[in-house]
Amino acid sequence: MTTPTLTSTLQLLRDPANITRGRLRIFTDLRDRDHTTFWPEWITIPEAARIRIITLMNEISEDNLELDFRTVMRWSLDDNNAEVRRRAIDGLSEEEHPRIIPDLLDRLQHDSADDVRSQAAISLARFTAMIATDELSDQTATTLITTLKQVLATSRNHLDVYRRTLEALGSVADDTITASIAAAWQSDSLPLRESALVAMGRSADTQWLPIIRIALQHVNAAIRFEAATATGEYGDDASTLVPLLTDLTREDDIEVATAAIWSLGQIGDERSIKALTQLTKSRDTAKRDAAVAALEEHAGNDDIFGGWRPSSKSDDDSYFDFDGEGEE
Repeated sequence: MTTPTLTSTLQLLRDPANITRGRLRIFTDLRDRDHTTFWPEWITIPEAARIRIITLMNEISEDNLELDFRTVMRWSLDDNNAEVRRRAIDGLSEEEHPRIIPDLLDRLQHDSADDVRSQAAISLARFTAMIATDELSDQTATTLITTLKQVLATSRNHLDVYRRTLEALGSVADDTITASIAAAWQSDSLPLRESALVAMGRSADTQWLPIIRIALQHVNAAIRFEAATATGEYGDDASTLVPLLTDLTREDDIEVATAAIWSLGQIGDERSIKALTQLTKSRDTAKRDAAVAALEEHAGNDDIFGGWRPSSKSDDDSYFDFDGEGEE
């Protein structure tokens, strides 16, 4: 039986019928030296097939974190198809090494597609959070903040790019960014108001708590969701908002309810823990599971239930589906 090579696999994947999880294993843990073999063959694969491959790699990575396709994702930032580039950025969401920052900034500044630019801004947010905890060098931090501010100043007419860039800057908010957050909240654009709440939470600036209090009671569910999530970013500084969060846990909108549950865990005061403990007895599986997770995270990721879960089901141990095509 012949072992497939990188070249032969890429040639095989030109036919969408041959795109299976098992065949994609060969793309894990590639090295920079493999680029000269990979790229000439990759660009001969039809665009729809390349999109399918990148999408499937992302799904596999979510199922099994030990399978690393990040090198292929990084190379795919240069793909001529915007959807491939966007999904490649999404596939780099767990990459925390600063080496990826220049590539993401390049996509943010120069990509021809706004959805790729906005995805790059979303991805860069984790690095601005690292600035707040002194995890990046001064030079890298300065370059990142300066570039994001430039994009914010020049992208006002590109709503998705603007709002995601504003969100990314929330963690490093200064007077200029704070003014932009305030203007976003006061705007008539619902998506921009949502992003203002995201930036408020990431800033953890207590001046925003009165606005977040109002937003927790907003008629729009998306606003309530972002307000609930933002509240959790404040930890115990937002303890006065626990009654409102507790009310939100009773909502039928499960996204709003679980966001409120997560935030109660982040606050972690006596009232929050009491509310979460009660929710572990909920008949709603999603709320019950969210409450268990919030309590465990509050306890420092210790299993507070000693391995027991209320009405839990056994997890599927199969992390990697080989589609039954067998080895080649």
